Amino acid sequence: MEFSPDGTRIVTASHDTTARVWDADSGDPIATLRGHEDTVWAVVFSPDGTRIATASADNTARVWDAASGENIATFQSHEDGVVALTYSPDGTRLATASRDKTARLWDAAPHEFIATLQGHQNEIWALAYSPYSMRAS
Repeated sequence: MEFSPDGTRIVTASHDTTARVWDADSGDPIATLRGHEDTVWAVVFSPDGTRIATASADNTARVWDAASGENIATFQSHEDGVVALTYSPDGTRLATASRDKTARLWDAAPHEFIATLQGHQNEIWALAYSPYSMRAS
């Protein structure tokens, strides 16, 4: 579960293969994000609140338009369930972590694969970006 950056919405992940967006004040449902074929393990809003990313046991991560609920992109390259994901502080990258012992970096705008981070001997269950940029300006 995560709050939107402006605090007006909540997104939840479920074993029912969906993610759902809720009004944070009333608790009313806003949208149901459908498309995954297995449990949705993690959800995250982009820093500007315009996108929602989901991680699933179906080996994929998806990006959704936060306003319409439309599926914008599907990331497919993990060999096992995707259990965690996070946006970079500037929203330009998405990182995914998987039971396949890898983390992967993606360009958030053209939705393209950037790199695989490997070396763990077991499943990766969490990841985070530094709040400070490591890229040169």
